[in-house]
Amino acid sequence: MSNTHAIAAVTSTLRFVLQRAIDAEPDPVAGRKVTTLRPAQVAALGAEDSPARGLNVFLYRVTPNQAWNLTDLPTRSGSGSLVRRPVAALDLSYLVTAYGDEPALEPQRLLARAALALAATPVLTRDVVEEALALYGAEAGTAFLERADLAGQPEPVKLSPSPLSLEEISKLWGVLGTPYLLSQAYTATVVLIEAEVPVRRALPVRVRQVDVRPFTRAEIAAVETDDGGPARTGSTLVLAGSGLASAHPFVTVGGARLVVDPASTASRVVVSLPSTVPAGVHALQVVHVRPADAMSGEPERVVGRSNAVPLVVLPTVGTVTASGGEVHVAVQPPLVEGQRAVVTLGRLADPADPPDQVQPVVAATLPPQPAGPPVAVLDIPDDDLSPGTWLVRVSVDGAESVPSLGAGGTYDAPVVVLP
Repeated sequence: MSNTHAIAAVTSTLRFVLQRAIDAEPDPVAGRKVTTLRPAQVAALGAEDSPARGLNVFLYRVTPNQAWNLTDLPTRSGSGSLVRRPVAALDLSYLVTAYGDEPALEPQRLLARAALALAATPVLTRDVVEEALALYGAEAGTAFLERADLAGQPEPVKLSPSPLSLEEISKLWGVLGTPYLLSQAYTATVVLIEAEVPVRRALPVRVRQVDVRPFTRAEIAAVETDDGGPARTGSTLVLAGSGLASAHPFVTVGGARLVVDPASTASRVVVSLPSTVPAGVHALQVVHVRPADAMSGEPERVVGRSNAVPLVVLPTVGTVTASGGEVHVAVQPPLVEGQRAVVTLGRLADPADPPDQVQPVVAATLPPQPAGPPVAVLDIPDDDLSPGTWLVRVSVDGAESVPSLGAGGTYDAPVVVLP
């Protein structure tokens, strides 16, 4: 990569290539030289009876190089530390202007030599860059070029003519604020400028240890509870598949790490679902690990994972009470930070109600749980609840509790009775 002198180094190399072209025979133009001025300054050179002669290289635009910027790797790790030096990839747009005695057609002759020279040197090779920097680095005004390292850039700078429409030429020279002079636009790509900042690197590896172990892919084919019902807090999950058991397996679900029953086999793994697994839809996986070694200090390492299968954990409604103008609904597992809950209460029919009376349903949506300890009791106001018996259901992150069936085949619990 190059340092911050790279742009000036490209301009000086272009100047060097063009100077060699107009100095060469045949058809030299007397007094010719290559400048790096603004076009308005070029127009002020010389006098009408003694016009200045030469070429001018003017950098009028710098744009990011999309190809290099899209392939650039992240420069910082997740902790924010610098893992590689940031690189700015740039394209440079130049205006090569010819000036001289118009009746003698000197601008046309000079621009033709410039176009031929840049067509013959479409790539600024290491030798050309080093020769140009050595020449202009010896001059007082451009002595800084001695510190330029453009020649060491991994990708050489390439030149290509940029055709401009009449409208673009008019706008460009209008912005430059000077009458038009015979010119040709070129694009130099790509200049890679690297920040000179320290990078944090890991210490070198002193010893390499290669441990070869047989690998058996774990595959979960099905997950169900031992009683065939939905998964709730306290349920026993039975995982069927192949390659599930190992010396040190465990099951991950909902951010919790579940201990595998010691009687589990390669085709059948049994775990209990604790209250630390929140309600909702989760990905369930079997993970094989190599335990930490206290003697060598080696940490625990994951050596294999099964496929992930979805598991819906339903909330369970416990005791429901009413007091102080609120209904208090106990729920398991408790709600954790960020979870959303909806409590739905449906009034059960009373024998005194007319047969065709439609029973009301009231739903209370709770805001997402804030940061803090898990919440096992949900409080909702009873303003919209009339006296009677209300069936209570709770939905958490899309997983809804299932009421209990009574003797008559209808849902009758959990309920709250309001006087």
